[in-house]
Amino acid sequence: MIDDATLLRCFAPLEGSDGIALAVSGGADSMALMLLARRWAALTNGAARIVVLTVDHGLRPEAAAEASEVARIAGTIGFPAHILRWDGPHPDTGIEAAARDARYRLLFGAMAEQRLTHCATAHHRDDQAETVLMRLARGSGVYGLAGMARQSARGDAVLVRPLLDLARGDLRAIVTAAGLVPVDDPHNRDPRFARARMRAFMPVLAREGMTAERLAATASRLRRAAAAIDHYVDRLIAAAASVDQFGAIRLSRPLWLAEPEEIRLRALARILRAAGGAEHVPRIERVTALAAVLAGNDPVRRTLAGAVASRRADRIVFEREAGRAGLPSVALVGGFRGVWDRRFEVEIENAPPGMVLTALGEAGRLALPQPVRAGLPRTVATTPALFRDGHLVAAPLAGFTGGEHAMRASQGVARRLGEAVTAEEA
Repeated sequence: MIDDATLLRCFAPLEGSDGIALAVSGGADSMALMLLARRWAALTNGAARIVVLTVDHGLRPEAAAEASEVARIAGTIGFPAHILRWDGPHPDTGIEAAARDARYRLLFGAMAEQRLTHCATAHHRDDQAETVLMRLARGSGVYGLAGMARQSARGDAVLVRPLLDLARGDLRAIVTAAGLVPVDDPHNRDPRFARARMRAFMPVLAREGMTAERLAATASRLRRAAAAIDHYVDRLIAAAASVDQFGAIRLSRPLWLAEPEEIRLRALARILRAAGGAEHVPRIERVTALAAVLAGNDPVRRTLAGAVASRRADRIVFEREAGRAGLPSVALVGGFRGVWDRRFEVEIENAPPGMVLTALGEAGRLALPQPVRAGLPRTVATTPALFRDGHLVAAPLAGFTGGEHAMRASQGVARRLGEAVTAEEA
């Protein structure tokens, strides 16, 4: 049985939350998450609002009934529950990754609607061990082998794994003691899925001393190593990188080259993600290849992860790619307030139907009045602008304000540059 002190420590990252979503399936781990969350709420006098969210992926005929049963059990525990369904076509390949992506998209969408700030999942120590082995099999480095983090930012929400130090067996014992019968999902044993194959292999490794506990402990040590690397990456970026109003990043090549290789690579990965508006950093093998070119003496102009890197004397400049990667286009109804292309904070008022928020583009740049256009770098074409029926209405970063259709924009690249690489990206 898990004592109160352990329970409070596990759920500590959720303290002070305005609203918590419990991501629950019908499995034993998720059932234990609900039961432990109820105990934690009682110990903390129910300070946080807790809502259960369960996803029906539609991958098995029984899925809908199982989601309904989760909602029923949540009600008996005292938590309101909502069923989220993955509609539309499902891919024929890569279903494991697609289902995971769909799950988080649905969860975070529902959280935004219900003003929930934290999402708690039922990942536990055995899941962590399996994750480490899967990443070891694909050749991951320090960041990947650090495994899943106890908490990580996901946009405006925070993902928390309160059960990460607890064993699968202990969680199942809690569910059994409560008289609940969890769902037995055959996908958990299906050899088509990498995690199921690794799970089946775990008992063999445990006999050689590679237990779930030791693998999870290794991940914890590597997280400390990753945090130390990030500390020096932060220092390098603060000293050697700058961001202009158009989202271009300039990096001092001498200062970058003076650092150890791992620091150079991780800084470069962050810069590419920020300048290119990418959701994740590129694969480390591709970053390593680009770093080797940038460290040489020949002229360089390479594209990776939506960013164009070019060397200019003692600087390396990173700019958003304007063509092949594409830039977002948003049809507006009323107004807009949020992040565009993961690079710019944008706010628009008084936008009647027909308005589109998209990149200024080369045609839009040429449509600027000559006095405004003069002296602007070509990278201004990748900044946000407002169009109506194909005609430019506003481009604030180009100095074209748009009159009555108030539009404000500022680069958020510097903030993104300061975000550490997560294990999920590595």
